[in-house]
Amino acid sequence: MPFLRFIHLFAFVFWYGALLYFTFIQAPILFKTLPRDLFGLVQSKLFPAYYIISYFCGTLLVVTYHLLHPLKNYVPQDCVKITALCLMLLFSLGQGLWIGPQVGQLRVQREAAEQAKDQVQVDILTKAFGKAHGISSLLNLIVIIAGMVYFVYLFREMNP
Repeated sequence: MPFLRFIHLFAFVFWYGALLYFTFIQAPILFKTLPRDLFGLVQSKLFPAYYIISYFCGTLLVVTYHLLHPLKNYVPQDCVKITALCLMLLFSLGQGLWIGPQVGQLRVQREAAEQAKDQVQVDILTKAFGKAHGISSLLNLIVIIAGMVYFVYLFREMNP
């Protein structure tokens, strides 16, 4: 059980740390320092790794949580914690498998329209990109909040 607890805690710390780093440090710095098209290209190369971390650690967290806390022994805080972990995984999957690819595709289409100097198409794609990016940001925010909820409960558990 100590090894399983270690794996569980490591997966959470690694995932949540990567999530916060990508969201609040790496992306803003790159956005401020790189031209928009280069920023988009770099992000498109980094996001697959970001999502793989989310899928792997999220799955590992849900599985190890159930092994450490059998369902028949659940107390109310277990329901909150497993719900937070499941929300993190679910919304990360939504980002990586649904909205993330749409954002990437819209970015490429908008760049092509800009190169073709088709301003009407650029405007349409910019609006669609903004909407998709907003949805992606909202999903990311939900993952961050769910992670914070889990972290608070985990901290309480470690410091009764």
